Amino acid sequence: MRQALGLVSVVVRDSDEAIGSSVGVLGFDLVEDTAIPEQVTQWVVVRPPGFR
Repeated sequence: MRQALGLVSVVVRDSDEAIGSSVGVLGFDLVEDTAIPEQVTQWVVVRPPGFR
């Protein structure tokens, strides 16, 4: 039986630092980076390269 991991949520203190390490170091693609001012936070989505 084939199994796969489809989605993982990670809460981080500094979104910009997390983007830098996941995109710059791990080579992930940045899919979405949306500010949510009323919650003083960001919604960030990254994915492995070549993943649809």
